[in-house]
Amino acid sequence: MPARENALNLPRETAMNLPARISTFHLVPSVEKNFAYAQATCDGHYLFIAGTTAMDEEFVPLFPGDMRAQMTKTYERIRRTLEAHGASFQDVLSEMIYVTDMEQMLAANDVRATAYGCHTPAATAVEVRRLAFKECMVEIELVARLPKASS
Repeated sequence: MPARENALNLPRETAMNLPARISTFHLVPSVEKNFAYAQATCDGHYLFIAGTTAMDEEFVPLFPGDMRAQMTKTYERIRRTLEAHGASFQDVLSEMIYVTDMEQMLAANDVRATAYGCHTPAATAVEVRRLAFKECMVEIELVARLPKASS
């Protein structure tokens, strides 16, 4: 049986491959921390961006009823998070899109296509009854590989 000399009780070989530190990132720290929420977490190799919606700096939903405007704002917030980590939409590996109206999302899909350009990450879109804020029509989360490993 492999030696288990670590807090997670994992075999030594496995524990040695775990990231040394997981960091969190906040777009709006004062508001996000009140929700016990981080916009993203990073292990130095991968960036995990939490479900992102069209919100202002006070966490107030923007553009109620306008899927295109909400998608545009959501991708702009995601772009800011990617750039803060030296990444871009070209580094995105997978994307999960939650929408309250699939037809409206499909009609505004050119917003998504513009964000990614010729890059096509693995993606799933799901229609849901409602998101955390009832005015929000779209929420997007994704995983990106960082172009340069950071510590």
